[in-house]
Amino acid sequence: MRLGLQYLSDGGAAVDLVVVDQQHGPTTPCNWIEFGFVTVDGHRLASCRLKGSTSRQLMTPDGWQFERSLSKTFGFVPTGEDDKNLRFLRQENGLDVYWNELTGKEVYVGRTGINQPARDE
Repeated sequence: MRLGLQYLSDGGAAVDLVVVDQQHGPTTPCNWIEFGFVTVDGHRLASCRLKGSTSRQLMTPDGWQFERSLSKTFGFVPTGEDDKNLRFLRQENGLDVYWNELTGKEVYVGRTGINQPARDE
């Protein structure tokens, strides 16, 4: 315990703070927050609040803008279901590199297995 804060209990549950994945919620058991998605100005955003709270106020970091956020640009393509907006470019340092036709940017996809064969495209 540093500075009086404890991350996890002996049982592995969040005590004083919790790490929350933007797509899946708390990364450890936590009985004192509620995680879900809200719609603000037509945009779906992940949010958390203290369990039992009725607050509907959304707090974001100073300067946060939806247009430049992970909420807008996040993408997940399950294995075997190639996204039609991604064009394979190359393999580089164990990553597959794609061109995203929608954003005009390269997308890097990591591999979960060490000995996976290179893509045939």
